[in-house]
Amino acid sequence: MTPLPRIAIAAIFRNEHPYVLEWIAHHQALGIERFYIADNVSDDGTSELLQALDGLGVVRRIPFASTPGQAPQLPAYAELLGTHARDEDWIAVIDADEFIVPTGGARSLAEVLAPLAAQADVGAVVLNWAIFGSAWLLNHSAGGVCERFTRRAHQSFGANHHYKTVLRRAAFASVHSNPHHFVLQPGWRCVHTDGSEVVPHARHGLGLSERVVWEGLRLNHYIVKSREEFETRKQRNGSAATVGRVKGEDYFVGHDRNDKGDAIPPWLLQVTRQGISSLTERLERSGHGLPVPVSHPPRYAAPFRGVQGHVDRIERQDGQLCIRGWAMHESGAAADRLEVQIGERRWQITEVPRYARPDLKQHFPMAGEHCGFRLFIGDCDFPDQAISVQIQGAMAGHSPGGAFPVPDHALIST
Repeated sequence: MTPLPRIAIAAIFRNEHPYVLEWIAHHQALGIERFYIADNVSDDGTSELLQALDGLGVVRRIPFASTPGQAPQLPAYAELLGTHARDEDWIAVIDADEFIVPTGGARSLAEVLAPLAAQADVGAVVLNWAIFGSAWLLNHSAGGVCERFTRRAHQSFGANHHYKTVLRRAAFASVHSNPHHFVLQPGWRCVHTDGSEVVPHARHGLGLSERVVWEGLRLNHYIVKSREEFETRKQRNGSAATVGRVKGEDYFVGHDRNDKGDAIPPWLLQVTRQGISSLTERLERSGHGLPVPVSHPPRYAAPFRGVQGHVDRIERQDGQLCIRGWAMHESGAAADRLEVQIGERRWQITEVPRYARPDLKQHFPMAGEHCGFRLFIGDCDFPDQAISVQIQGAMAGHSPGGAFPVPDHALIST
């Protein structure tokens, strides 16, 4: 029987307090027992939490302040690997928003890596990313990361070519110019989880692989989380890999991929929950405890309650008003009843003329094909300045939604 390798994890943390216990418990559930965490001076309670976990022997916390003008990630890796984890056999070097996940039924990281570790010249095994999106969640709701975000990009998505490294300590020579790759001593090979050689990406080079391999293991990367969490991290953290980098709106839109549902195996979620409870109890017994979450209203209003929509354009045509826009229920189905109000007069539209609005999927991926409407309201001899259109919508069995906004430029007189 092939002996199982001993595997540790090394990472750099800064302002990750809400996620620390889940991240540790998740990887403990996969058989990881030793964690080396470079604490990059947090101000959200992460440093204190890591200190307490260090006192319990759960992690080894290494204080690691940033040097002005220098990104901390690579220097932290150099110190963790070169000084603190010298006696480890294998070390997975990942981030706090990255979770190692078995894909073939295995229940431990060592189980999958054992055949590769048994090859005397394998010095590193890479885990390709699986980019997970926001699952269309706006706010930081209750539950763990792996429970809340269950939709990901297709395997062929470009960012999935990135990988992180599980490194044989004896093969380590130095850090590379990016956090995804390491320089190995001569004679050692770098392979995928299926045993094939890692071929650098033809365009981007080392740190990205030509193939995206998810056989046996992959690295779920919860890169944006909810809109609220992304905004909070953007303001607080910046980038550990690049000085001065701000991940803005384009970054969120580019990585908020929700193409396919893909939930964590139920057994892993269950063991992780048990691990979080155990860690919480140990912290409380040690006198550390955990901060009580501050109750505050969500930063972002829910995207749908009942029916949502927008009036895009209003035109006069032969004594009628032609009102164009879109309306959909939270499920993405087109609204089947609308109410138009102009002044004191109201019209109930029970058969809504619909047309295709494929552009809506850019903002609402669940949108049905025919959520656009064109309404014709007759006997509307009002001066332009007196026209104030309010449109409300309701689905059968649902309460009406609010008034749909009408842009200032919507009214076009002909």
